[in-house]
Amino acid sequence: MGSPSAPPAPGSLPQPMDVTTLPPGHVANPAYAALFRAYTAAYGSIDAMREALGPPNKTLNATDAWLGPEARTWGGDLVNNQSTLRKASDQILWDIYDRLYATQRSLPVN
Repeated sequence: MGSPSAPPAPGSLPQPMDVTTLPPGHVANPAYAALFRAYTAAYGSIDAMREALGPPNKTLNATDAWLGPEARTWGGDLVNNQSTLRKASDQILWDIYDRLYATQRSLPVN
């Protein structure tokens, strides 16, 4: 997948199965439940991660406490790093989503 935007919200995905939703002869897949929990946690905190470098960037641009070529270079690096952080954040979500999507919700009883 790997799109630049975030994958679907956890609420739009199939929930882990429980005793009441299992097909006959199946058990809930604990790997699916663990991935669903990880995806939900990551999805819930992804905005904070994407914006983690926002406050320093805002501070740098809102004051004249640090001026000159070094400040501009550092500010440019900050903007580039924020872009990299946002892309990495989305990729983390996509990686968990792809794995979750490929994992069966239930397993046949052996």
